[in-house]
Amino acid sequence: MRPSERRKYRVDDEPSPSEKREMLDRSDWIEEEDEEEEEVKKAPLGMRLVAWAALIAIFFAVGYGATSLIFKWMDRGGRRHPENLVANRQETERLIAVTKSSDEAAASDNTLVCTLSIPEGEAFVSRQIRCRGGVREDNIQATLSAYLDAVKEGKLLDPSASSLNVFQSGDWLYINMNGSFLASLKTLGAAKSRFLLTGLVQTMSDNFSPISKVKFYIDGSEVKDKNPVNLSMPWSLSGRS
Repeated sequence: MRPSERRKYRVDDEPSPSEKREMLDRSDWIEEEDEEEEEVKKAPLGMRLVAWAALIAIFFAVGYGATSLIFKWMDRGGRRHPENLVANRQETERLIAVTKSSDEAAASDNTLVCTLSIPEGEAFVSRQIRCRGGVREDNIQATLSAYLDAVKEGKLLDPSASSLNVFQSGDWLYINMNGSFLASLKTLGAAKSRFLLTGLVQTMSDNFSPISKVKFYIDGSEVKDKNPVNLSMPWSLSGRS
């Protein structure tokens, strides 16, 4: 190799030691890699965000379109109860009317028919009432109030006489009355008071089994006074206690 020649060597074409010393002196030795790694440059952040947004929009559009097609196919096949789908105001009003009538029919099915045994003269007169189905004590209270109102029509009770609350436990019914109820019994006397209480107990036991005993309280307290009738003991019908 002539001194004037400038030669470049690769790593795998390494010169001899003497040639390397000579080239180092002339600063002609250059080592090059077989393959240069190219620097990988990322796209700008804004461009990447736009690309991701476009990808999400494509997925959303495909999903929405597929779901719409599935629902249309189900509507044609009658699998989504199209009779409950409305397209205008008239159909909406028709559907509301049908739903309301169904609710009213269900409510009527839950009503309870109760028979009152109302004292009249020397006998009892039957009268039927309807109670809304629900809590048992509420039905008992409603029936008791109806009985008291019917008795007031016959002038057997003071208009202010009323029941405060009721409670059932097994075949026992506890009734809490106000003071006007006891005052009305004292005015009636023993015979009529006994007749009135018998009708009340019969009404409760006929409609709300297994009730057979009724214990009376006045303003939340037990009654010690046995005049005109004994309210310290529970009342029951003979043969049902």
